[in-house]
Amino acid sequence: MYPTDKFYNMRVNLIKNGKTYSEKAAVRNIWQKERSILVDIYIYRLQKAFVFDSVFIHDIWDLSRDICYKDMRKFAADFAAAADIQKIPPAKNQTAAGDILTPVKDDVILLLFMSKVWDDKNNIKQKIIFDYIRQTIAAAGSLSERYLSTFLADLQPGDDDFYAVLSRLKAKNPGQALRLLEEAVKVCLVDGYLHYNERMYLADFIQALRQEGVSIPPDLI
Repeated sequence: MYPTDKFYNMRVNLIKNGKTYSEKAAVRNIWQKERSILVDIYIYRLQKAFVFDSVFIHDIWDLSRDICYKDMRKFAADFAAAADIQKIPPAKNQTAAGDILTPVKDDVILLLFMSKVWDDKNNIKQKIIFDYIRQTIAAAGSLSERYLSTFLADLQPGDDDFYAVLSRLKAKNPGQALRLLEEAVKVCLVDGYLHYNERMYLADFIQALRQEGVSIPPDLI
């Protein structure tokens, strides 16, 4: 989708009717056409890509690297440079970092999906997922929150991903499966209330566990 893996965790502040509004997005490409700089942006909320003239972009935050671009020419230069760098094989330590998280990827997909069922943009949800990763995989303790944020942003799970993970729960022992359910409930209860959609997906999660013989505590929800 992108010429480099560095520009999918972005916050783009767009200008419309004299007002600025913010979107979580991936930048897919940027180029110059005559006197305009055009930016191809995939907006996660809308699940659709748009091409914007840079005059309608107030600024772009690279959330993975905590860099704010107000000058689109500077952004275009960094984007082009990163695309060239991407042709070089990743360093061994980068590959190892990705491998560290592979065993917990299914769990993160499920928790991340549950965190967005009722999207109140609460940072505590992300912290719960970070803590779960670090508690589950000791080696992940050396990974920065920026790296983990990038890992989460790359997943973007939907319904199909959620139910695919449920179908693989049989690979877990009952204790692991129950702990994952407890974390999912914790994520949902961050705002103090279980919303209808959250209850619906949790019910499917619980049913999948029961089919695998996992006993669910009656006071869990």
